Amino acid sequence: MESRNQARKNSQTYNKPRSAVQRYKQIIDNWKQFQKECDRQERKTVRKNPIKSSEGFEQKLENDFPDAEQADWNSNIYRLNSEKSAGKSMLHWLGEYYVQEESAALPVQVLDPEPGEKVLDMCAAPGGKTTQIASKMNNKGTVIANDKNPKRLKSLHANIYRTGSTAANVVNYDGRRIPKKVKYDKILVDAPCSGEGNNSRRNFKSASEHELKTLSNIQQKLLENAEKLLKKDGRIVYSTCTFAPEENELVVEKTLENTDLALENIESDIEHVRGVNEFQDTEFGFEASKTVRVYPHHMRSGGIYVAKFTK
Repeated sequence: MESRNQARKNSQTYNKPRSAVQRYKQIIDNWKQFQKECDRQERKTVRKNPIKSSEGFEQKLENDFPDAEQADWNSNIYRLNSEKSAGKSMLHWLGEYYVQEESAALPVQVLDPEPGEKVLDMCAAPGGKTTQIASKMNNKGTVIANDKNPKRLKSLHANIYRTGSTAANVVNYDGRRIPKKVKYDKILVDAPCSGEGNNSRRNFKSASEHELKTLSNIQQKLLENAEKLLKKDGRIVYSTCTFAPEENELVVEKTLENTDLALENIESDIEHVRGVNEFQDTEFGFEASKTVRVYPHHMRSGGIYVAKFTK
């Protein structure tokens, strides 16, 4: 039984996110449920990798995780319902699955890459979405996995190798300045962000106003360069793992103002709410309902925002 002091300490720790995210209370669909989720541990999930998964994958997964269940919105996502480490299983080391938050699989599903296409993952490390793209393309076509940070390339290379994603090629550019020598059918901009949706629920810290301005400027520039790299009739998917409208709806609004991109409606069976039309004193002048927000309480996973553009 924990001591009174320890209980008090835990209570104070659990309450941190509740005070830090008060600025988002008006846009979170079920505030009480969200608060409850702040005190819970994320559900562990893995994404099956068809490139390397062998016959009997489900049985082998069940042997390691008896309570595993398949997600209803994506047949390659499995909820482990276990405290056991997913990264220590032989299925992980053999590349038969990739340890990935459930909500993190949504952007690539919206991007919907097809075999034979040229696809750019603009901010690729550590490679979860790159390997998902290669998997959906059956390793047929070209996936350019770019990341600005040289220190993150090691993990990117390792995950590509482990999952057998031979369609993927790694490059090292600032996404805002990728050379325009090649035009792509589809581009994923999983942008650097404040990461509020993935913060430990017990250590939540909102980004400062300065940080939000800096990040939103970077995000907007990434999208503007993505437009220049995109083929006519191509598709761009923009995603972040943060709650801040300054990094989400506001970036989309500015992108629509400064480019020839058009916003497309996202349809998905994943539990979600639509983008917000206003926040604090700001009203957004576009159809934010075409974009998607997923909060932690929707599926015991990280928060995420997704928008889809066409050219």
